[in-house]
Amino acid sequence: MVRLCLLFFLSGASGLIYQVVWVREFGNVFGNTLYSASLVVAVFMAGLGFGGYVAGRWADRRYAARPESLLATYGYFELGIGVLGFLVSLLLPRLGAVAAAISSYTQDARGWYVLSPGSYLARYAIAVAVLVPITLLMGGTLTVLIRHVVRRDVESAGRRIGALYGANTAGAALGCFLTDYAFIPAGGLQATQMIAVLLNLVAAAGALRLASRQSRAPDQAGATADRVQPAPSDSSRVVALTGAAIVLSGFAAMGIEIVWFRHVNVLAGSLRSVLSLILTVILAGIWIGSIAGGFLHARFGRPAMLYMLAQGVFVISTLTGLATADFGRDLAEQTAAYPAYLASSGWRRDALELWLVVRPLLRELGIPALAMGFAYPLANACIQDAERVVGRRAGLLYLANTVGALAGALAAGFVLLPRLGMQGSVTVLVVVAALAIVPLYVAFGVDPVSARHRRPAAAAFALTLAATATAIALWIALPARHLLDHALWPPGPNERRLHVSEGITEIVTVTDVPGQGRALMTNGHLMSGTSADSQRYMRAFAHLPLLSMDAPERVVVICFGVGNTLHAASLHPSVRRLEVVDISRQILEHARWFSATNHDVIDDPRLLVYVNDGRHHLRMQPPGTYDLITLEPPPILFAGVASLYSRDFYALARSRLKPGGYLTQWLPLPQAPAEATLEMVRAFVEVFPQAVLLSGTMTDFILMGTNGPRLELQPAKLRARLAGAPAVRDDMRAIGLGSLVEIAGTFAGSAETLARATDIYPPLTDDYPITEYAKVSRLRADQVPVTLFDVRTVTAWCPSCFVNGAPAAGLEGLRDYLAVLGGFYLQPAFVEVYWPYPPPGRSSSYELAIGPKTRAVIADSPYLRRLISPEGRGATDPSAAPR
Repeated sequence: MVRLCLLFFLSGASGLIYQVVWVREFGNVFGNTLYSASLVVAVFMAGLGFGGYVAGRWADRRYAARPESLLATYGYFELGIGVLGFLVSLLLPRLGAVAAAISSYTQDARGWYVLSPGSYLARYAIAVAVLVPITLLMGGTLTVLIRHVVRRDVESAGRRIGALYGANTAGAALGCFLTDYAFIPAGGLQATQMIAVLLNLVAAAGALRLASRQSRAPDQAGATADRVQPAPSDSSRVVALTGAAIVLSGFAAMGIEIVWFRHVNVLAGSLRSVLSLILTVILAGIWIGSIAGGFLHARFGRPAMLYMLAQGVFVISTLTGLATADFGRDLAEQTAAYPAYLASSGWRRDALELWLVVRPLLRELGIPALAMGFAYPLANACIQDAERVVGRRAGLLYLANTVGALAGALAAGFVLLPRLGMQGSVTVLVVVAALAIVPLYVAFGVDPVSARHRRPAAAAFALTLAATATAIALWIALPARHLLDHALWPPGPNERRLHVSEGITEIVTVTDVPGQGRALMTNGHLMSGTSADSQRYMRAFAHLPLLSMDAPERVVVICFGVGNTLHAASLHPSVRRLEVVDISRQILEHARWFSATNHDVIDDPRLLVYVNDGRHHLRMQPPGTYDLITLEPPPILFAGVASLYSRDFYALARSRLKPGGYLTQWLPLPQAPAEATLEMVRAFVEVFPQAVLLSGTMTDFILMGTNGPRLELQPAKLRARLAGAPAVRDDMRAIGLGSLVEIAGTFAGSAETLARATDIYPPLTDDYPITEYAKVSRLRADQVPVTLFDVRTVTAWCPSCFVNGAPAAGLEGLRDYLAVLGGFYLQPAFVEVYWPYPPPGRSSSYELAIGPKTRAVIADSPYLRRLISPEGRGATDPSAAPR
C-alpha cells in the first residue's frame, strides 16, 4: 500500500503540473480571459469526473473476472497519460491560428463587439478534443486503484480511500508549488510538461513492476462468484442521498475557493506566486483532511456523523477566517518584525518572504481546506458496503463531487460575485455547505439502513445545524461592506473613494485626490489615472508615433484604462478608425467616471469597442491592418501579462502593422528586477530592430518600434504636422510636450544601445514567461538597468536635430534638456520616488552642476521643474547645486 501511495503521489503531482501549464497555454491560444480559463478548467474537471465514473464501473467487472489485473491497468493508464501529455505539449502552442480562425464577433446591446456564442462552442470543441482523452485516463486512475486496494475489505474503504486520495492530493500540492516556484522559472512551460510526462512514466513503470510481482503470487483477496455479496436492498437510496451531499459540499467548497482567490488577490495582487500558494495551501489542507478522515473512520466508525461534523467545521472556520482576516495588515506587521532578514539576500530571505505570505493564508484557508478533505473518503465510507460495486460507487461519488465543484466555480465566478459581491456570495455558499448535512441526516438519521447509525447521525445533525446556523447568523449581522472594506487598502491622505463595484473579473474602485486627479484601481491595485504624470506618458503613447507617420488612419489601443491614450489618438485628424480592446467589460463601463480627461471618447463615432483579450483580437485581424498598435497592460508581474511582452506577441503585432506602422509599449522600471526588464527589452528589439526608448514620466518609459526600414524623428515634418493639428498641439502642450525640445528630449536610448544592453539576456517568450516569476521589485539605484540609457546617441533617432554639431533651429536647448534627464536617470532621486528609504550614507537629493543655460531650459519646462524641484519630487532646488 505504501509503494502504491507513492506512485499515486507522483500521479497527483503530474496532474497538477499539467493543469497549471494548460491553463496558461490555453490563455495564449484563446486569450487570457476568465471565460477561457473557466472553459479549460471545466473540460479538465469534467474529464476527471466522467473518467472516474466510467473506469469505476469497468473496474468492477474487471475485478470480478481478473482481480489481479487492476494494478497493471493503472500502470497502462499512467503510460497513456504520459504519451498523451507529450502530444498535448506539442500541439497547444500551435493552436493559436486555429482559435483565431474559428472566432468571430457579434454586437451586444451597447454596440460593443463580443465573441459570438459560436466562438465559444468552437473553443469548447477544441478543448474537448485536446483534453478529454487524457483527463478521462487521469480520472480513471483513482477509481481503478480504489477498486484494487479495497477488494473484499469494504469496512476499511474510508481508511484506504483516504490514504489513496490523500497521497494523490499531496502530490498535487507539491506539483502545484514546484511548477510556479521551480519548474517554469528554471526551464519554461515545455520543459515543465516534460517533467510531468516523466512522472507519469515512472508511475507506470512502478505499477507494472508491482503488478508483475503480484501476478506471480497466489491471489488471496480476489473476488469469486460465491464471495461477492449482494448490495443491501435499499442501498441505492443511501447512495443517492450521499451523492447529493457531496454535490452540495463540492459546490460550496469550490465556490469558496473562488472567493478566497478574489479576497487574497485584492491585497496581495494577481501574482503567480500568490495564486500558486493559495492553491497549494488548499490542496495541502485537503490532503491532511483526507488522511484524517480515513483515520477517524477507522478509529470510530460512524462516517455520516463525521461527515456532518466536518461540514460544520468547514462553515464555521470559513466564516471566522474571512470575518477576521486582514491579510495586508498581517503581512505588514510580520514584515516589520523581521527587518534584518528582509534586508539580507539568499535562501533565508526567500524562505522568510514565503513564510510571511503562507502564514496569513494558513490562518484564513487552513482549517476550511482541511475540512474539505474529509468529504470524499467519508462519503465512500458511508456507502461502500458491497464488494461488487466498490468501483462504481467510488466513481459515482467522484463524478458527483466534480460536478458539484464545477457548478460551484461557475456560479461563484459568473453569478454570485458579480451580483452579490464577496460577502453575499459567501453567505450563499456557506448555506449550501450547511445544507449538505440534510441528505446525510435523511439517509442515516431517519429510517437508516442500520439502526446503529441513527443516534450518532441525529446528534451530529442537531449539533452541526445549531452551530452553523449561529455562525451564519453572526456573519449576516456584520456590516454589509465588512469583507470589502477589510480587503481594500485604506484610502490615503485626502483620498476619496467615489465608486466601488465588484464584477466578474475584479473589484473596480474609482478614487479622487484633490489636485492629483482620479485613479482607477482593480482589486486594490492602481491601474491608471488622470494625474499630470499619468497624462504625459499615456498620451505620448499615441502622439509620438502618430506624429512620426504620414496620414495614419487606423489605430488600436489595447487596454482602455481611463481613456488617456485613446483620447489622444482621437485628436489626430487623419485617423478615421479607432479600436479599443479590453479584457474587462467592467473597466470599459467605468469610462464616464473619467470623462473630464477622456472627453467621452468611448462615444466617438469612429470608435469600435471590443471586449476581448488584446492578443487574441490581433490574431483575429488580417496582416497589415493597423498604422499604430499601442498598449499599457496591467502591472507586468501579474499573472497572464507576460503574454503581452513576449517575443511571440511582438511578432504577431508586427505582422498586423502596415508597412511603416508603429507599436508603442509601456516599460515601467519600478515593477520588475533589472534582469526581467532587460529580458522584456530583448524580446522587443529582436522583433523591432528599428526601436527607441523614450521617457514618459519619471520611471515610466515607452518602447517604440516600427515596421519600416527606419525609425526617425524629423523636426521639420513634426512642426508642420503640429501646425495642421491644433488639437494635438494643445494637448501636447498640456502634458509638457509642447515644444520640439521637449518632444526630442523624451529620447533615452537608441536601438543600438538597447541591443547592446540586452545582448547577453534571453528574450521573454510564451514558453518562458519569466517576468511572472520575478520578485516584486523594491526599486533601488543598483537595480536600475542604466545600460538602457544613453542620451548622447539622440542623433540615431533624430539625425537632423543637430546641424554641423549645433542644435537645429527650434532645438537650441535640446543638449541641456537631455543633459538634465540623462543625469537624472543615474541619480538616487530617480528611484527614490518609488523607494523612499535611501541606503545609509546616500543623499535623497538630485544634485546637478548647472549653468545659466541649463537653468533657463529647466525654467522653460514645467516637466523638468516638477521633476527635480522640492515640491515636485522631493529633490533639492537645482539652483542650490554646486557649479
